[in-house]
Amino acid sequence: MPVSPKKIKRPWKPERKAFAGTINNKKYNTYKWRNFSLRYREAHPLCVKCEEQGITSAARVVDHKKRIEDGGAMYDEDNCQSLCIYHHNSKSGKESHGYKE
Repeated sequence: MPVSPKKIKRPWKPERKAFAGTINNKKYNTYKWRNFSLRYREAHPLCVKCEEQGITSAARVVDHKKRIEDGGAMYDEDNCQSLCIYHHNSKSGKESHGYKE
């Protein structure tokens, strides 16, 4: 009868890096950003990408059109757009792999 190998328990945990949009990122985990995001979503409650497709969907995320790392302004309303979770994850995933829209 085959015996499965014993699992090795590591005394350390691998370090995890925070992605740009996660709550662990320090610039998004501030009172100023959360307040800005809430006010922006109240003023723009629908997902921009869904509206382009003729769908009415609630926006859950405020996304930067031009990434902060690429020189976009953090609190500039002209650099922000309201997106649903699906479109935000799709856009962020493409950006992280180098795709441009």
